[in-house]
Amino acid sequence: MPGTVLLQRYHVVRHIRREGLGEVFSAEDASTGRRVAVKVLGEPPARVDPASVLSVPERMPLAEAQARFRREALACARLRGPHTLPSIDGGADPKHGPAIVFELREGELLADHIARHGPLPFDVVHPLAEQLWLAVAELHEIGIIHRDISSSSVLLDRGPDGERLTLLDLGSCKLPPPLCDEEQTVAGRLLGDARFVPPEQLMKGKTVDHRADIYAAMTVVFQALTGELPYAARNLMMLADLKTRTAPRRLGSLMPPPVDRPVEVFVNRGLAHSPDRRFANIAEVLDGWRALRPAT
Repeated sequence: MPGTVLLQRYHVVRHIRREGLGEVFSAEDASTGRRVAVKVLGEPPARVDPASVLSVPERMPLAEAQARFRREALACARLRGPHTLPSIDGGADPKHGPAIVFELREGELLADHIARHGPLPFDVVHPLAEQLWLAVAELHEIGIIHRDISSSSVLLDRGPDGERLTLLDLGSCKLPPPLCDEEQTVAGRLLGDARFVPPEQLMKGKTVDHRADIYAAMTVVFQALTGELPYAARNLMMLADLKTRTAPRRLGSLMPPPVDRPVEVFVNRGLAHSPDRRFANIAEVLDGWRALRPAT
């Protein structure tokens, strides 16, 4: 695809990454010479029906993928914060379909970083997690629920003030009614990465609220600190049962000692089975996390 012109002005330079519903390319804006990122709707990903865990995943219908991509475009057009990725242009390319244009941010997905280097020390995780909470706070302030936060939707790069975290991929997001009047979920369809979503999202994805994002983001924090996930399961059915019936694995059993008890209590609260036992809102999460800031 290098050399392709998208939206009649963006000359593709190279492929950067696969991201949710699309492929992301580095491109040059012919009008300004500026380097940007362009996300193009790719082949719809495979989908899993949570009611039939052992079935072979089916390809998501194109109409659904297009509807999700439109929602992502609507959401990104309203973002402004440093830890989300606001869109700067977009539209339908005559040959290549819908596309969204962003500021170019190149780095490494957190999932890839953990796979290559293992867990991160708490003093490294703390400022990055605060940036993740700020990204979630921006979404919630405008009524958007992400519904697919995972270490594969978190990008690490170097920003103006040092290491920067950016929350990506709003293809599964739930928009507030003023922004979207079309059906935002499909009955029986699992939204998000099952390893990160809360138990209520595995069972009845249409009813999740902002506390689902808190659970998923806390799972990202858990993985960053330990290199592991809160639950070890062989399949989706087992995972759903574990998330509903058992407590997550303890940080202290997966991290080298000493592990501060307040950190463990904080993470466990964010991973509570019931949404009512989690933090009430992202502001409460931010206040609690800042109180755990390591001494300098």
